Amino acid sequence: MKTLIVLAVITGLLLWYALQGRDWLKTKSWAQPFFDWIEPIEIVLYKKSETILFGRLLQLLGVALTGLIWVGSIDITPIIPLVPEKYQPYLQVVMSFMPQVLNGLGAIVERLRNQTTKPLELVAVPDKVVAETPKLAEAVAMADATKVEAVAAVAEAKAA
Repeated sequence: MKTLIVLAVITGLLLWYALQGRDWLKTKSWAQPFFDWIEPIEIVLYKKSETILFGRLLQLLGVALTGLIWVGSIDITPIIPLVPEKYQPYLQVVMSFMPQVLNGLGAIVERLRNQTTKPLELVAVPDKVVAETPKLAEAVAMADATKVEAVAAVAEAKAA
């Protein structure tokens, strides 16, 4: 139980950091040494992407749950009374697949983030509206060109 509490606290802190904490801490001058230290680690671990951080957190939870199930640290008997009687035989099966589901979801989230190429505001505009609005079509084309140039510049800087 202590392990689950520690895991829950770490998960909560990471979620807070990813969702609000990082932006809030960036506004504080006293936190700048922390970012000088943590930024290279963030780049290596999750490319400073909150979405990739969340995906990898799901994967980590899946691995942790697998380990806890393997050593027998997780006891599902307290939740059995909450499950209707006709579904109780399936509870053990569901609990045994939960870590793999978390791992799979984490991998899916990370892959989707790596495939993202445009801001959500541009993706959410229907193609028909873009085609019918010259100003909007120009803005989308400019965003695509800027993205390509930025990616090329980063690749060139890495190569140098």
